[in-house]
This record gives sequence, structure tokens and C-alpha cells, in this order.
Amino acid sequence: MTVMLMTDMPPCKNYTAGIVLNILCGFLLDAGHSVCCFATTSEYLPHAPEIPEDKISRMKFAYATMPRENHGHRAPHFLSSFIGNNRAALFDIPPIAKKIAAFSKENKVDFIWSIVQGQTTIRLASRVVRITKLPYAVHIWDPPGWWLRGNRFDKITTKWVLNKFEKIVRKSSCCISASWAMSEEYIRRYRCKKSVPVILGFEPRRVEPQEDKNHNCFVIAFSGQSYASEELNCLIVALCTLGWQHEGKDVVLRLYGREFQLTFAKDARIEMRGWVPYEQMIIELAGADLLYCPYWFTAVFEEEARLSFPSKLTTYFKTAVPVLFHGPAYSSPRQFIEKNGCSYIADSLDSEVMAETLRFILTDRNRATMGEKGYQAFLKHLTLDKMRENFFEALSIK
Repeated sequence: MTVMLMTDMPPCKNYTAGIVLNILCGFLLDAGHSVCCFATTSEYLPHAPEIPEDKISRMKFAYATMPRENHGHRAPHFLSSFIGNNRAALFDIPPIAKKIAAFSKENKVDFIWSIVQGQTTIRLASRVVRITKLPYAVHIWDPPGWWLRGNRFDKITTKWVLNKFEKIVRKSSCCISASWAMSEEYIRRYRCKKSVPVILGFEPRRVEPQEDKNHNCFVIAFSGQSYASEELNCLIVALCTLGWQHEGKDVVLRLYGREFQLTFAKDARIEMRGWVPYEQMIIELAGADLLYCPYWFTAVFEEEARLSFPSKLTTYFKTAVPVLFHGPAYSSPRQFIEKNGCSYIADSLDSEVMAETLRFILTDRNRATMGEKGYQAFLKHLTLDKMRENFFEALSIK
């Protein structure tokens, strides 16, 4: 079978979505299928996607530039969004769809696997499947409302885009979802034929730290995008309440990622590690004492919290280091954690409550047991084998 990946991010090594797609393309190629990729990418990416050599040699690639979707950030907001985004829908997106359809025909594609999230990817999927009449699966990282809000789409255009989204999900052969909760809700909401969660997985081997831990220091580590900045700042205020110490130990917050919006005092013990290649980062995370995963409490992100699943949890649980999840009871990762009993939980944005939670963790003699429970949850639900099994189920590949 020849599968065409339609995406806004090609399989690569330096973006989370690209890392996931790189693994999934590898599954298909190793199983004897052909894969080609048409990527409609943003010209504003801070770094060019680093496509692995094995994908360059085994796949055909074609590219287009994504039309701007952030018109709503200009004043007047409504008119800028309405005119700019609908002009793109009428004049910019159709020619790209024709190029993708021609690329599909050239490569004798049998099945379309389409990432959908913003206006461009949603409208492209709709047009390309209409032109090619090929069966297709849609792959969703997060509910599209997040993207549309972030780009300040006006209400009318948002409604039109979400109507397109509903139709392509409903008519798809499968909706590849971001979580178990999303699969259940999308089957119920959109009446799609099938929905399967495909969540980032890794080899089951436990990660060992590169060097012995410093027992005079307690390291809390965070990796990835800092989208839940209010929650992360709550942790910092709680650590300030503790004076960045507990029972003679210095408490250090170690941050891995490209960008953070934080507020903290001069005496805060925060180490900014920046972006570190995954292979090195996971070894460093394994040397921490606690791994922190924040998730949105804010009502505006309620749908994303309920339906998305942070890929960092897979990484965290693989290390067998205990995890502190900081998010609401209705969130998808919180439900996974409670079902598996595999993480500490903080369920408030009150910094005093968070400080009490940290005191409990710092003195808990069963921390290693909690870390082991996280690793067992990883082995059961989040390995590469489970990821491959679910992906092939989604594409009806045996």
C-alpha cells in the first residue's frame, strides 16, 4: 500500500510532532509499505525541520508554504481575520490542494493520512479527498479550537472551519486521536466510523541516569513547551515559599525547552537548559528526583485539557522517576494517572497548596515506588509496540 502523509510538519528530529511522525512513517516503511509526504509548512518556523537521512532516502517529499493564519492579530481584529483568512481559503489553499492531488497521482497513492488542526490543514484535507476520491484517516494532535483561538480567528470563520472539520472527521475511515478520551468523545460527537488513540511510545528499556544523583540536592525537572505557564509559575511561587530548600537540601528547578515566560526572584534556583537533543535529555531527566507535568486549569482551555494528552508523560514515565502532575480532575492525563495510580497529583493553582504537596513529596519514603508505578504504566500503555499496534489498527493494516 502507498500512503501519502499530508501534514504541516514533515517527519523530523527537532519538533515534537515531527518526532511522532518520524516514528509512524518508520512503522509503515518497515512493514513494507510505501510512504510519501506533502508538507505545507509555515515560513515562520524558528528552525528548519531536520529530516532523518533514512526518511530522505526512503520517501518522496514535496512542499508548499502555508498561507498566514494569524490575520486576527491585526486591528481591527474581526475584519482582519475575516478578510485575510477567507481570502486564503478562496485563493491560496485551492492551488495547494491541486498540487497535493497531482503529487498523490504521481506517486500512485492508495490512502491519505492527513494531519488536521488549523484552517489550512482542515481545508486542504477536505479538498484533496474530494479531488482524489481516496480513502483517508485524519490525525488530530489537539482540538482545532486551540489553534483557531491562538490565531484569533473571527467567530464566523471559526464556525465555517469547524463545520469543515466535523465533516472530514465524520467521513474519515478513522480518526487518529490524541487520547482515549478524545476517541470516545469524537465517536459520540461526530459519529465517525472509528477512532483510535495513537500516543507517542518508546522502546520499553528503562532509562538509566548518566551519573549518580547528588543527594545534597533535590532536582525537579520540566521538559517541553511551556504552554501551561500559569501552572508553572505556581510551582515557582511554591518553591519560593519553601525557600528553595527542604531539610538542608537545595531544591533546584531544571527547565528543558526553547522558550519560557516566568516570573521569579533573584535567589530562585532555576537552571535553564534550553533545547537538548532527545537522546541526551531523557538521560538527564532520569537523573532528576521529580518530573513536573503542568496542564491547564483555565476554563478557556477546558476542551484541550479534557481531550489532549501531553507526549512528555511518555518520556517521563520511561525514566521511572516519580512524576508530579499539576492539572484539573477532568483532564485526560489526570484520568489516565488516576486509573493507573502512577503519579503524584496537585489539583490547585493555590501556591500554598502546592507548597504542601511539595513538602509531602520531599519527605515521602515511597517516592521510588511511585516512580516504578509510572514505569509500569508506560510498559502497559505507552511503548513503541503499543503505538505501532494502535496506528496499524487505525489504518486497518494487519
